[in-house]
Amino acid sequence: MKLAPIFAVFVLILASSYPAMACMPHSPDDVFIGRLQSVTPIKNPTNELIFKLTFSSHKFVFHSWKSWFQYSKPTQWQSHFKSNTIKDNDLVIGLAYNPDGSKPSEYQISTFTTLSCDNNRIKVGKPLSPFVAWNRKTDSCNHGESLGLLDGFFEHEQNYYIQQLQKKYPTCDKLNHAF
Repeated sequence: MKLAPIFAVFVLILASSYPAMACMPHSPDDVFIGRLQSVTPIKNPTNELIFKLTFSSHKFVFHSWKSWFQYSKPTQWQSHFKSNTIKDNDLVIGLAYNPDGSKPSEYQISTFTTLSCDNNRIKVGKPLSPFVAWNRKTDSCNHGESLGLLDGFFEHEQNYYIQQLQKKYPTCDKLNHAF
């Protein structure tokens, strides 16, 4: 059996998927909702200013059953930016991931924004920081400066995910009670 043709096909598949792998935008598994308790500036070992966020309540709202077992529960949250518009006790929605497998409970927040509810309609604010996202209009990856927080996924756009949240939390009372 000649391995050269099989190897050539493998290399071709790998090379054609490289742009998508290089982009690696967030997935719905990274979407969390939380009630912000505090934001504290801290310095990391490289003297870069980062912010420790504390939530009184939080949940990854689109985790599949598999995800609940695959991902650890966050106990520490950090970001490289701070918001002057979001206050303690505000409800926020954001994108977060675990950047270091050896520290499974430490999560990095890529971006977040306010999550509000008015007349039983959920509203998502503009992201506070650009984030890696998939742009369906251009079929390319970019920093989501012009996208909504829930727009940068491969499969659906923000309206779809807001509808999913609306199904989970059909009233403002249910949303606020959950967090």
